[in-house]
Amino acid sequence: MKKIAIAAALLFGMTSTAQAGVVTVWGESAGANFATTINNFYSSLAGHSSSIASGQLDTVNLAATNLLWATQPADAYTVAELNAMANFLANGGRIAFMGEHGTYTPNQNNRINTALSFLGTTISINNVILDSGFRSASVADGQILSHALTNGVNTYQYAAFAPLTISGTAEALMLGEDSYNGGSSIMMAYQNIGPGSVFLITDQNVWDNAASNWSNSFNNAKMFENLLSGNTGAPPVNPVPQPGVLALLGLGLAGLGLTRRRKAN
Repeated sequence: MKKIAIAAALLFGMTSTAQAGVVTVWGESAGANFATTINNFYSSLAGHSSSIASGQLDTVNLAATNLLWATQPADAYTVAELNAMANFLANGGRIAFMGEHGTYTPNQNNRINTALSFLGTTISINNVILDSGFRSASVADGQILSHALTNGVNTYQYAAFAPLTISGTAEALMLGEDSYNGGSSIMMAYQNIGPGSVFLITDQNVWDNAASNWSNSFNNAKMFENLLSGNTGAPPVNPVPQPGVLALLGLGLAGLGLTRRRKAN
């Protein structure tokens, strides 16, 4: 019976999932103030933690990190940094890249494009500017698309952005007001890469009112919280038995206990 109890405890542990999330904010640009804002936001979420990392990414310990914010890179990513990103994704991590509109930081966007290609995504940034000035998107106007990462996000404040091109398994999460190349413009996208996933925006100003207007008028906070907890359907790094398998195992353990009782009698 002791062995059965131990097995049951192990099964319970396997089916339990930790709710706390760990965020690392990393970047080497004039967006340092935004790194602080992002860090403060996630640190304020109950049950979660966040920290700012500096220096080369390959020297940062990401073992406990769930979400890595990689903000506007001031210089080219090194091969070691790109490999660190790839390893992070392979271990089930999520990377959120943040660029800016194409006439403000084209070089930073190009560096992000290099990383996106290296990591195997089919998302890229086009260095133009759309939707100048502050705007608001909503579910009602069709700009916010239905997805696990936009769940509960009915309104969203943003400003000028560089449109994205996606293909393959990449998915758009939000659209801009201005058209691009004769069609809808994409201002936010994500893609699963193995057990990990990549998220991309090209507008730092979405963080401008993090301490004020969000709670009153916009759901930006919910959007960025979803990045930490939203399930995009990526396969697990180490798959656990499906419920049916667990049920069969449970029946087997029960049968083992019954057999032992009969032998004892």
